[in-house]
Amino acid sequence: MTPSRRLQGARAYGRAADAFEAVAWKPPSAARFTSHVANDGASEPEPSFGEMARAVPGWAVVVGGGVVAALMGVLLGGALHI
Repeated sequence: MTPSRRLQGARAYGRAADAFEAVAWKPPSAARFTSHVANDGASEPEPSFGEMARAVPGWAVVVGGGVVAALMGVLLGGALHI
């Protein structure tokens, strides 16, 4: 290392060894990094089954029941046909 580069490092970092020497490297402090996941935000609790059941409108229950009854009739008719 040339004396001019050592002097440049001394001006920039206070010590010549801190600028260009391999022994000047040290690992970053632990306080610099956070240990939590970056996309880990405050999440809302998932609704219970009862809350989801109360959210379904009444007409959807009636229509869904009719569709299930029709499908069961088709399946039973097909089984009796055989």
